[in-house]
Parts: sequence; C-alpha cells; structure tokens
Amino acid sequence: MKLKWNMLRALAALALCTSWQAHAADTCGLGNGKPATGTPIQLGAVVGKTGPEDFSSAARAAAAYFKCVNANGGINGQPIEYTVADDAWNPETAAQVASKLVKDKQVVAMVGSTSFVECGANTKLYEQEGVSVVAGTGVPRACFFAKNYAPFNQGPRLSVTSAAQYIAETFKLKSITCVAPGIPGFGDWVCGGVEAWGKAAGVAVKSVLFDPGALDGNAIALQIVGTQPDGVVLGMPRGMMLPILAAAEQQDLAKTYKWALGTPAYHVDMPKVLGKYWADRVYVHMELQPIDNDGPDTKNWKAIMVKYGDKKDPIDTFSQAGHLAARATTQALLSVKGPVDRKSASAAIKGIKNLRTDMLCGPWYFGNGDRHNANHTGRMAVITATGFKTITSCFDAKDAELADILKTEASGASVN
Repeated sequence: MKLKWNMLRALAALALCTSWQAHAADTCGLGNGKPATGTPIQLGAVVGKTGPEDFSSAARAAAAYFKCVNANGGINGQPIEYTVADDAWNPETAAQVASKLVKDKQVVAMVGSTSFVECGANTKLYEQEGVSVVAGTGVPRACFFAKNYAPFNQGPRLSVTSAAQYIAETFKLKSITCVAPGIPGFGDWVCGGVEAWGKAAGVAVKSVLFDPGALDGNAIALQIVGTQPDGVVLGMPRGMMLPILAAAEQQDLAKTYKWALGTPAYHVDMPKVLGKYWADRVYVHMELQPIDNDGPDTKNWKAIMVKYGDKKDPIDTFSQAGHLAARATTQALLSVKGPVDRKSASAAIKGIKNLRTDMLCGPWYFGNGDRHNANHTGRMAVITATGFKTITSCFDAKDAELADILKTEASGASVN
C-alpha cells in the first residue's frame, strides 16, 4: 500500500510539472475561455505599497494572473476575489489589515505578499488560523522562519551574500563593505550573512547600516570610502540604491571599487536610470532566472502582464515571483476535491513539491517544514549600456544559515 501511495504521489508531481511546461502565450488555470460565475474564493495579500518604497510588484503580477484565471473558468467554476492590503511599512497597520483579511474576509490563503514588516507582525496569526501564505517576495528574516509562510524568492540575505561571493571570487577581493537599511530583522540579518560568509572565505567584511527615513546618498558614499573596501554590495530596495549610486558616480567610486547589487536592481528600467557611467561596471544578482529568457513560463508571465496587468506594473524579479505564487496556488486549488476552504486549500498548498519552471534555477516546494527557503540558487548579470547581460550559470548561495534546508532537501523529504 505504501509503495502504491508513493507511486501515485510521484505521478501527481510529474503531472504538475508537465502542466506548468504546457502553458504558453496568455493561458492560465483551466484555459477554457469561460468566465467564472460561481461563489468567489477569497485570497489576500499584504504589501508595503506606500512608504519609503512601493513594494507591490509581486501582488500586482498575482492580480493579473488571477484576472486571467477568472476569465478562464476560475477554480473549477468559482472566481477568485483577490484583496491586496497596504501596510504602509507599519507593523501595527500590517497586523490590522491581515486580521481583516483572515478574520473578516475569511481568505482561504494569502498569495503574493511582499513587505518589510508584515512577516514579523503576522506569521503567528497565520499559523493560529491555519492560513498558508505563498508569498511573492519574502524580505526580513521572519518571512523565512515561519511554518505557514513560503516565499518564491531567495531573500535579501542570500541575494546579497551571493553578490558578494561573486565579485570576491571573480576579482580576488580581500575586503567588502555591505550597505543596508537598519530596519530590525533586515539590515543586520542581510549584512550578517555577508559577514558570516566573509569570515569563512577569508574576506574582511564591514557593514554600513543607515536610517531609511533619512537616506543621504552622499553621507553613505563617504562612509563607504571610510571603510576602504575592495568591493561594495548594496542590499536594499531599488529606490534606495539610486541616491547612493548617484553619489558614488559623482565621486567616481566605480573606478576604485567593484560594485554588486541585490535582486531589487534587476528591473527592466535600471540600466537606463543609471546611465552610461555604470555600464559594464556594476553586477546584479538574480534570485530568479533572466527576465528575457525564452522559456514558455517566462513568455506566459509576460503575455499575462500585457493582457491582464497595468502598463505601469513593474517588469522585474518580484513580478516573476508574484506570477509564480499565483500560478502555484491556482494549480493547488484546482487539485482540491470538494469545497475549497481554508483547510483544503492549506493541505493542497503545503502539498506542492518538486515544482519546476524555467523561471527558477531549481525546484520549488512548500511542504510541512518549520521554515521555508526552497529558492537558494541564482545567477549574476552585469548592467550594460542597453540592458542586462547574464554572466553566470546557476549557483548556490554560500550561507551557513541554509544548513537545515539543505539537509532536508538531501533527505528527499521536501522535493520528492
């Protein structure tokens, strides 16, 4: 009986992989072209839209995908009602809006969330209420250390550590300065990853943490100069990077140091915004696969954004992650036999294993672990005069904090 059950699980996993590869153009869900008209299934997200940076890209991509699903039969006839709440980068607001979604709206799951504060504020609520979260983009440490919360991205710690790893190993650097906003559970955690890697690799690492509410690019550039590094890595939202890079350009610091940026810089507009000074002089880590790759899933994401999204929706890594979160959740809900409620939705979502797509370097899974960081393999690109040029194959982040994740994966418990 056990052998038979394992065979059925394997066949189900294969079917899921095959269904993902089958989608191209602007198809989604049931793909039948029939609008869903039944009782809506409630899904939600919490994002940091207003505040120091607009962090709603993943949820906007998820919203576009769910519009497509609703135009193509919904979840076996039932449309998805997707509610995105703004936490304004405020933990108290994050707790309030999540409570409304979970207790008032009675969402069956959360999908595409991206926030600097909501994980720390809400992961206990999600676990207590049995709500599974397929996040688009996890940001602070709490997003990767919760039982019911699984992001599609690697996280800023792994991204910035990978960026540091790349420039140090490629250019034989002896010292690196890590720069990040001093947000609790973020800046110290992100640069702490670079520091831990540097200690193991024999690279001296110094950290510069700044107040995001009083960002002064010139002051930060002077602090970087004061640390006298061989290389610099920036771990922060894209909007926070720009004043620092502008000040660095004024001081011609690209001539002196090697520069690398975390994934938020992997945005279609970044090369144009930075200009010719930074062309071929700054490296960017990608937590997902290149946005210009020719795979069917990447084409599907772009086609759905064009048809169902807004022209102002960002085309970046976080949009990719939101698309994948919505798509994985849709596939899970379509597999539910009987009513789609919180219990059945959570069981289906936690059952996602060995999900493969051309938008990720490796398989993604949710599973029943106490924490989740399935995506830990990325690539590097260099900013050119006209865009991004991918310059590495997929490689793992060298972070000791991944030891438990890698051990679980090696046992086959999460991905098989």
